[in-house]
Amino acid sequence: MVDIIIHGGQVVTPGGVGNFDIAIHGEKIVAVTDPGGLDLEADKRIDASGNIVIPGGIEPHAHIGGPRQPERSPAAPVSLAAIYGGTTTVLDFATQVPGHDLHHALGEAADRWRGNAYTDYAYHPIFTRGAEDHVIAQIGELVQDGYASFKIFTTSIRPPSPQMQDNKTDFGRLAVIMDEIEASGGILMIHSEDDDMVMYNYDHAPERDLWDWWNMHHIHSNLSEDVSFRRAIRLAEQKMCPVYFVHVSAGEGVRAVAEARAQGFPIYGETLHNYACFNAENYREEFGMKYHTYPSLKSPNDADTLWQGLLDGRLSTVATDLVSTTWEEKTRFKTVADVTGGHNGIETRVGIAYTEGVVRRGMSLQRFVDITSTNAAKIMGLYPQKGIIAAGSDADITIIDPSIKGPLALDDLHLEDYSIWEGWPIEGWPVTTLLRGNVMVEDRRLVGTPSTGQFLRRKIAPEVLARPVC
Repeated sequence: MVDIIIHGGQVVTPGGVGNFDIAIHGEKIVAVTDPGGLDLEADKRIDASGNIVIPGGIEPHAHIGGPRQPERSPAAPVSLAAIYGGTTTVLDFATQVPGHDLHHALGEAADRWRGNAYTDYAYHPIFTRGAEDHVIAQIGELVQDGYASFKIFTTSIRPPSPQMQDNKTDFGRLAVIMDEIEASGGILMIHSEDDDMVMYNYDHAPERDLWDWWNMHHIHSNLSEDVSFRRAIRLAEQKMCPVYFVHVSAGEGVRAVAEARAQGFPIYGETLHNYACFNAENYREEFGMKYHTYPSLKSPNDADTLWQGLLDGRLSTVATDLVSTTWEEKTRFKTVADVTGGHNGIETRVGIAYTEGVVRRGMSLQRFVDITSTNAAKIMGLYPQKGIIAAGSDADITIIDPSIKGPLALDDLHLEDYSIWEGWPIEGWPVTTLLRGNVMVEDRRLVGTPSTGQFLRRKIAPEVLARPVC
């Protein structure tokens, strides 16, 4: 006797894609067999005929709102949108506050998630500007406690303002942070831009008539990405520190990551589905600031290169860099120095990746699962508990109906009062999502509760830290 059997669907497993039956008992997958191979009774049977069955999506890069950032959407609505969109795990950030340590940051993150989670969740600690030595020294104990990834910024992103805390890490501290991470078995996430170039571009933007928001790609430029990636990679090579570059936005970043990986270094690259589908020309639209996520959209050729990187393995994951706000907040600022960054597309990530990757570009279903789930699970220390359909893994399951076609409507989505994806033509969309054996969304109807999600402790496999395995 088992709790659930899913049958009839085209199931994506590590061993291949086939018409398999999946048996679930409690929170775990207990068997994956050929059709009819399960001689078991089940409390519930889910007929997935004609549909595609994949591991629940893993969002590796989301910024959730809390008391210090009330303009950002909190955990409950974000995780609700995620679960509707087939994502079952969300990795948030725990940002150090000046004068406090990383334990304080983790406490803030726990407070905003506890009891508000339709998905499972975890956090990446972020270092603030000028992080003290005793704070950096907390890396080892936190890795032991299950916090496997840490983030730094090589830039202040924007000129000083009350809107945004300055989290820039200088390269002196970065070298020490890399030493601690390498020794502890963690991974370093880097928002990598050349701060000198970015701030020079801001300083000279008014005189160059680049102050309006649609010039963002001239401020956060391709050259800045190229120089900063290569500088960070060189330091990582010297320190033998594994690195995960967040939101790769330009062809230069793809090439820098690919060259390091070709030499066997554990360097991983993430891009965003909005970066791969839109470009800097969209900034010119009325209210075109709605497309903006830092660093910036780049050229159509850069967007094509991002897709090629996802297809051929130079890039490992697709994420959102979620910062979800209302339309009013997203469009209230109109210059390159103050436009609100972030993307509320956590619900669209899996569906858009399927439409644009599998249907329109011929991506294999296994590669699609890699970029939306499996690779994030491996890199962030959740594999094989997450990111895989196999006996013993968590029963995180997403069912995609490939027959759903047409333009996305705002009513199809569940986060905020706008979406840059409104009107986007889709071919296939998540319809049913299970989290650890709990049916959360069934036939596009919510049946789960925000008390279901759990905090995840993580440990990265040694091979992921030694060479580019995914």
